Amino acid sequence: MRCRQLALDRQALAWYIQGEERNVKAIYEPKGAAREYSPLACNLYSGCTHGCLYCYVPAVLYRTPADFHREAKPRDGILKALDKDARRLADSSDPVLFCFTCDPYPAGGSETTREALCIMAACNIPVQVLTKAGTRAERDFDLLAGMRAQFGTTLLFTDEADRQQWEPNAATVGNRIAAIREAHAAGISTWLSIEPIIDPEQALALIGLLSDVVDEWRIGKLNHHPLAKQINWHYWAPKFLEAAKASRRTYMLKDSMRRYLTPEQWAESRQALTVAPPRGISQV
Repeated sequence: MRCRQLALDRQALAWYIQGEERNVKAIYEPKGAAREYSPLACNLYSGCTHGCLYCYVPAVLYRTPADFHREAKPRDGILKALDKDARRLADSSDPVLFCFTCDPYPAGGSETTREALCIMAACNIPVQVLTKAGTRAERDFDLLAGMRAQFGTTLLFTDEADRQQWEPNAATVGNRIAAIREAHAAGISTWLSIEPIIDPEQALALIGLLSDVVDEWRIGKLNHHPLAKQINWHYWAPKFLEAAKASRRTYMLKDSMRRYLTPEQWAESRQALTVAPPRGISQV
């Protein structure tokens, strides 16, 4: 049954990503673990050049990593489809995440992303940006500061050599930190995706390092990789819970961490989700 559901989820995700099929919606409801991040999402581009070793998307789309990571280009007709969907969802309270299966700020140019943000702003729909492109995203901070938006980046390491090994073509650690600090300074709500955790010590250090500029943490373990079995998650999961609590910021531990916490600890982590959303996203 689980294998059948996985196959169906893959088919559904592939349908939304390709963008050339008839009647495809630009805004869709994520399935599985992705839905923990956002009730709605939109993938603006096909492909991603970051080349992250832990990337799950090529397998989902039945593409080779080399093919998927070769280039990123706007999906055919994506802005027209997004405009149609945004009009239908105007004034929605549910945020739309840009993007799960690509980066909204690819190296080849992100004009499509800026146009997409303008569409969302015009329809008063909240947006969550998730990128590894660092300061390339700063070109849109003027838009994000004036709309219901959160700016997020994935950050897993403090050591640049490890970043280079695992995320060879993504922005550097320092560049991503600079972007999150600039977003915070611009009054934009910020969040950090610490997922997948590859080096627990480095990932944990990020919470202490960036608590002054990050409004929300989203934390998830490494899965589907041999290294995941070498990490003592029973030891590290409580450490991340305590660090997130101590930061006095909103936080979310992904469901993948549940089995490594006591029922009481897990219930405590769920209560953190009931607090008011970070600044910016709840405005109407």
